[in-house]
Amino acid sequence: MDKYVKQLLDMQATGYQIDSRLIERDNIFFALKGEKTDGHKYLNEIVLKGAKLAIVSKDFNEEIFGCKLLKVSDVLNFLQALAKQSLITSKAKKIAITGSFGKTTIKDFLFTLMQSDKFKVSKTFKNHNSQRGFPIAILNMEKDVDFLILEMAMDEKSEIEKLVNIAEPDIALISKLALFQESFENIEEVAFAKNEIFLSEKTKDKIINKEIENFKAFKNKKFITYSINDNKADFYLDVENKTFYEQGRKIKIFPKDVFEEKHLLENLLAAISVCRLIDMSLEDILKNFKNLKTPEMRYEKVFINGSLFIKDYYNSNPYTMIQAIKNMPKTTGKKIVVLGHMDYLKINKLQLHEDVLIEAKKNADHIICFGSFWRNFKDFEIFEDFENVANHLNQIKEKDDVILIKGPRVLKMEKIFDYIN
Repeated sequence: MDKYVKQLLDMQATGYQIDSRLIERDNIFFALKGEKTDGHKYLNEIVLKGAKLAIVSKDFNEEIFGCKLLKVSDVLNFLQALAKQSLITSKAKKIAITGSFGKTTIKDFLFTLMQSDKFKVSKTFKNHNSQRGFPIAILNMEKDVDFLILEMAMDEKSEIEKLVNIAEPDIALISKLALFQESFENIEEVAFAKNEIFLSEKTKDKIINKEIENFKAFKNKKFITYSINDNKADFYLDVENKTFYEQGRKIKIFPKDVFEEKHLLENLLAAISVCRLIDMSLEDILKNFKNLKTPEMRYEKVFINGSLFIKDYYNSNPYTMIQAIKNMPKTTGKKIVVLGHMDYLKINKLQLHEDVLIEAKKNADHIICFGSFWRNFKDFEIFEDFENVANHLNQIKEKDDVILIKGPRVLKMEKIFDYIN
């Protein structure tokens, strides 16, 4: 395998893909097998698009004309080995971020804040953070830089460890933790699994949200901490006064217009903490505040005919849904929430949906539920068609209303806007 890995990195490929729809001329394609589809089915498609090479399973015996094939015993292992090898010649320091939520926002905030004439920075694409997406993101990253910002996710134990084996971080950060995956029995198991991000001896700076320091995985160990709730953290942000503290010392008052939402300020603080650890001055950090924005479809704000819509449906779980509801901006109008069901949840599904509704009742004037699982609850407006949701919103929304549309990516809730007027 090592021989082939080095040969592939020497090839003049224009990019690497695991999705046949994204193939461009002279790309290399990895034919991965998944639960829903098999990359080997799309080899003729990538030939038509001009792929340079396809990595296929050794038991693939069909003839494909117009594209070279490299047969390997395990396509995913080969992909991960190739990504690891691609980093060997990079002198960039690696910053890794994980957590149950907030990862992508912290990564994007950090990338924005680190823009400087003093060094170059690259980051993994969107939320490509899984066993498959992470190595592809690395292969397509610019590596002739000073810093690589890497997002790591997991569904099961040992998956973070595998990603760390691909890219051993110099700095590693864990945001917040939650339990909503059936592969874990309790949140302590989640903590131990996330703690794998600190396994490499190369990791010198280990950062955690101070809220999680009492989990068994982190107890009696030394970490750098950040918090918006505990002023004893190494990096603390007083969100009411937008005042930043470092090691207990008041350092700086932030611009009042940076963000109002607590969960976004918490993610911003995480990013600032990393910036300070790499010796960025606060002056340089603050210069980039004006460029901060949330990732697309993550608490993204847009005005339509005087109503403020908050688009937050790139991903969703009960905890981020509750935070999104709690942090809706103040308004002289109504607060309306449109909540997509989280039918993919494997544990505590009924209770977690009920928790969301309880919070919605406290904060919203109108609650609109989208998806069949909400039918387990009474006294709510429930829809299963985007056009009907939009028609209802068109009838009740008025100038100065705030409308939060929150749900998991699988529902594609952006389609509601095809019918909004």
